[in-house]
Amino acid sequence: MTTQSGKRPLSIGFIGPFPPTRSGIADYDAEIFSSLSKNSSLSAVSYEPGDAEKALRADHDVLLVQIGNDPLHAPSVEALFDPERRTPAVVVLHEFVLHHLFAAAYLTRGRAEDYARELERAHGARGRAFAETQRHGPLVPVWDLDPWLYPMSAGVIRAAEAVVAHSALVTGAILGECPGTRALTIPQHVAPAPRTPPFEARVALGLPRDRPVGITLGIVSPAKRIGKILEALASLPPERRPFLFVGGAVAEDDDLRSFVRDNGLEADVTFGGYLSEEDLWRAASAATFAVNLRYPTMGETSHAVCRLAGFGLPLLVSDTGWFRELPASFAEKIPIGGDEVARLARAMERLAFEKDLALERGCAAAAWAVPRRPERIAEAYRDVLEEAAAGWSRPRGTFGRVAEAVACLGVGRRGIHGATSRGPDGTLLAEVAVRATGILPRAQEEERDFS
Repeated sequence: MTTQSGKRPLSIGFIGPFPPTRSGIADYDAEIFSSLSKNSSLSAVSYEPGDAEKALRADHDVLLVQIGNDPLHAPSVEALFDPERRTPAVVVLHEFVLHHLFAAAYLTRGRAEDYARELERAHGARGRAFAETQRHGPLVPVWDLDPWLYPMSAGVIRAAEAVVAHSALVTGAILGECPGTRALTIPQHVAPAPRTPPFEARVALGLPRDRPVGITLGIVSPAKRIGKILEALASLPPERRPFLFVGGAVAEDDDLRSFVRDNGLEADVTFGGYLSEEDLWRAASAATFAVNLRYPTMGETSHAVCRLAGFGLPLLVSDTGWFRELPASFAEKIPIGGDEVARLARAMERLAFEKDLALERGCAAAAWAVPRRPERIAEAYRDVLEEAAAGWSRPRGTFGRVAEAVACLGVGRRGIHGATSRGPDGTLLAEVAVRATGILPRAQEEERDFS
């Protein structure tokens, strides 16, 4: 098959989890894959992580590999490291910290040597020394480690031809760890969602029809700080409490349920369990606002938060990680610790009972989502995939390294006549290198616009 321009569509092997796999990025994968598949210049085939080796053997032009901090991605990482791999790979790094991926996939399954190998691959002598403490001393509880101390992502970053991050935070971390990387920030997309009349949605979910409703959606874990949300709710007078809907699996013997019973919140909280796609959007339709906290952060973005903002809901989030990059026009940031519960309670009360404030923030959230529609984000992916397939990702990565080097010499600092970005200086020095030593292929460089 060829496109109208006569060119064969770029063949992409898309590796990542899809529904019904229970993964924080499965819905994301399904949405962006659909948009990539609709692009006439691309031909995409999907593979679950367990089938990553099939993607290597399928003779694609380029691989697009979705990787998060979960052991289900181990086959994807192993395919990326395969010494026989010849197909260029673009990695979408959903979390900068990948330690739990390797610990759960290797260390807890009796593969200590593989875990040690990956520690050394990512962190060199420091990683090797840490692995030795595991082997010859008491077992270090890796789940309790500072997640940024041994993120174990550098090996993945170096193996990829290009790395996509969803936040400036992670892009900066990538370049700090591996300065020569072709690293790009492409935001998470926000797909339009089906809407249900609020009254109908509340009836379907068994929610009160005459109270403001706050929702918190996603995989329930200690990092989501749902206990803090419940504490904030309990601190409010009953007549000033919004109703809270918790979407996500919560066991019957979970402490969250005990807290609700012990604090008389049975009439104020519903645990909705694992939500179907249909019920997720019913919950959004029923909601007045959404609250999604997170600490500690692994460098992840929250697809649930992006989706809820795109739906037009005002947000309450933690003042940490990627959440800090969300506009204050619709996302109120709650600091971790200290008076976190009191501030959260006040913010929930305001959004619940100040209708004009909630409406204003909801409109700002919906507007933020417009340039992040999947078809626009798919175009950004297409550009980096074409670049990687053509072999240009690694040469472009040298621009960043050169820019950093000249910055150390004081070139490109801000001033009344100077540029506000160091990028032009890096490009300039790379051009000097081209002319002086030929380290980049001059003829091909002129064919592409890298501005």
